[in-house]
Amino acid sequence: MLVQERTHVPRARRAVGEVAYGATVGILVPLLALVVSAVLVLWAPSHTRFGPVFAAVPALAAATCTVTGIACVGLLTSLTSLLVAWLHGWLLDAPSLGTIICIAAVSLAAMWAGAVRLRREQELADVRLIAETAQRVVLRPVPERLGPVRLNGLYLAAHHRARIGGDAYECLETAFGVRVLIADIRGKGLPAVDAAAALLTCFREAAHTERSLDRLAKRLEDSTQRYARSAGAFSECFATAVIVEIPTEEVVRIVHFGHPRPLLLRSGCSVPLTPSVSGLPLGFGDLAQAGHHLVTRPFRLGDRILLYTDGVTECRADDGTFYPLLRRLQRWTGLTGAVLLDTLRDDLLRHGGGRRQDDAALILVERVDAAIPAPSARPAG
Repeated sequence: MLVQERTHVPRARRAVGEVAYGATVGILVPLLALVVSAVLVLWAPSHTRFGPVFAAVPALAAATCTVTGIACVGLLTSLTSLLVAWLHGWLLDAPSLGTIICIAAVSLAAMWAGAVRLRREQELADVRLIAETAQRVVLRPVPERLGPVRLNGLYLAAHHRARIGGDAYECLETAFGVRVLIADIRGKGLPAVDAAAALLTCFREAAHTERSLDRLAKRLEDSTQRYARSAGAFSECFATAVIVEIPTEEVVRIVHFGHPRPLLLRSGCSVPLTPSVSGLPLGFGDLAQAGHHLVTRPFRLGDRILLYTDGVTECRADDGTFYPLLRRLQRWTGLTGAVLLDTLRDDLLRHGGGRRQDDAALILVERVDAAIPAPSARPAG
């Protein structure tokens, strides 16, 4: 389960409801201005004309009300102006009639301005909904359960209005076991999102067809290099990444591409799963003298693995200190998956002073089913 995806109502759709609610509440603002204007005119000496201040009321309504609301405010303002003029004995004189005409003209202009504002707000909500849908296609929610493991995820984009950035992940159940990818693409903004989409597309295809992790890693390496070539001669596209495979046996297999080391949470302790040789980031495969290094470790019932990007460990406090992830986890290993990531998110934001300094992604993988023994080989024939 993705921690930020607990509601299935898209954020853009919720924004439309918030706009409607704001328009309902917003009518109170011009009504309050109308009351203040009426009190000002009534309390002023009879020889002093403050009637034109009423024209500001429908103009104010243009910023907060619907077109119908603006029309109602304009009508109510006109009636209030007539009532005040009658109380002062100005009902049929030229200044009072001029005030009514002014209110009517401002109301019509305000209705037009309000219609334009509402149309643009709806267009913005539609664009946000389309953008959010596109983002969900690129970065899908983490499933709650795949095969023998339970998963929880957390994603914090550096831009508070974005749902994706340069960090990417995918969790798939394949014929070869559950396979998880977490990656950190070099760069920020749309180029990083584009590169992340290319990497995820390759993983989603190759994870189901490549039996060995070495072949899967080679596919990802080739995809990253192709993308870098297509991006231009001066492109420096590369990505740190970790591929994790959880088969039915009580083991976990890891291929490492220069990414922060996964952490194993077991029996109240958290320890890094250190590869014997740290691989180069994706995109630098031509520099490697050997193939990709596969690490196999025990992964038993109740064990958990935390995958994360450097946006977590490189989050700085005001005094420049980095976020002490390993030390924090030593205190929180007893927390359940969703609660653990909630606690991590809050503590990470607090450590960074409430600022999102970089994209950050975390995936927590927990084995919840006992392993199924691998079938013994049967003789041919």
